[in-house]
Amino acid sequence: MDNNRDETEISTLGQLRADIPLASDYIYLNSCTFGPVLRSVQRTVADSLREENDEIIAIRGKEPGARFYERAENARHRVAALLGVPPADVAWVNNTTTASRLAIMSLDWQAGERLAVTDAEHLSTHSAARGLSQSRGVEVTTIPTAQPGAWIYEGPGYFLEQLDQMLTPAHRLLVISHVSNIDGRRLPVAEAVGLARNRGVKTLVDAAQSLGMFDVNAQAIGAEFLSGSVHKWLMGPPGIGFLVISEEGRRRYNPYLLPLPPDGDGLPDGSRMPAGALNELGTANYSLRIGAGESVRTMQRIGLDTIEERCRSLTAQLRAGLRNVPGIRVASSDAWELSSSVTTVQLHEGTPERCLQLVERLLDDYRIVVKYRPEICGVRIGAAAFNTSEEIDQFLTAIDHLAPQV
Repeated sequence: MDNNRDETEISTLGQLRADIPLASDYIYLNSCTFGPVLRSVQRTVADSLREENDEIIAIRGKEPGARFYERAENARHRVAALLGVPPADVAWVNNTTTASRLAIMSLDWQAGERLAVTDAEHLSTHSAARGLSQSRGVEVTTIPTAQPGAWIYEGPGYFLEQLDQMLTPAHRLLVISHVSNIDGRRLPVAEAVGLARNRGVKTLVDAAQSLGMFDVNAQAIGAEFLSGSVHKWLMGPPGIGFLVISEEGRRRYNPYLLPLPPDGDGLPDGSRMPAGALNELGTANYSLRIGAGESVRTMQRIGLDTIEERCRSLTAQLRAGLRNVPGIRVASSDAWELSSSVTTVQLHEGTPERCLQLVERLLDDYRIVVKYRPEICGVRIGAAAFNTSEEIDQFLTAIDHLAPQV
């Protein structure tokens, strides 16, 4: 038995909310940036760090403390089960951005080669694309996910048509978010991966905004790479993420220049090594891994179907109410299958200054936490499983009062 576990294990949404300290002080609608770390997960991390340092390293050394490191390795198995992949496909990293950049830089880019990204990617992905263009002479193709001038995502048809036309066998990698951090649009990642594979193009799926909100099966998606972390909807500790690398993705994956066994052609072949062995070098933070495993375990115990239904219900309530608020428009699709519990609103004739003022007033006057999104000059709201219908009503009252004032 794990002596770090509480006697009462969280298995309901009510217990989940009760395990979040700030839920009693704030209406927290910003899990798309940082999910509040569960109190039980905080204790798990602290207890694990104390156990490792006070008992295992200082007194016994690493070998006698093997059970501790087995717990850390079990966390990898929990993440793998969450994603529907073998544990050998999962490598620990610091965060989603690090995972994505490792995948991107594992390709030996040459001048004139092509990278494709969608227009709905995180700022860090666009930054990596610009850096590749600047340092390696890589040509970047940006695939539009909606028709020009459309301010609400209406479905995958247009995007898949554009992808079919613009992605060529000359591209080496396609980067696509499962759920966009900008407005919550849900992109057809499995279809995009299939289209890319038919052209011999590898795919990296950024799953930072989908993991913990609904079921994500990385094996069914089929991408060579999938990046994610636990500090958003999974409500785990910051500073720990993962890169899922398929066996095919590991074939030429070697960002740290390790000596690898050769394949039949005499080329280095990482496919016979687990993803962790290719990525996890040096001393690790095993306490964060154990904490990540505990957060995943909690969500699995509650049930992703239960979590998704709560997120869907709160989001429907939020968007229905926002339609009655004068002076704003909802920039996120109403349809759940095209969207997520990430909702972004824009002010009519909005400016960055007005949006930032609205964010500040919501916090100062109502203790409501949301975030400004500069990409579309909007305010982003994230309804998580621990939020309540009453909190959504309070938010709607607050924004109805403040929107005409800012």
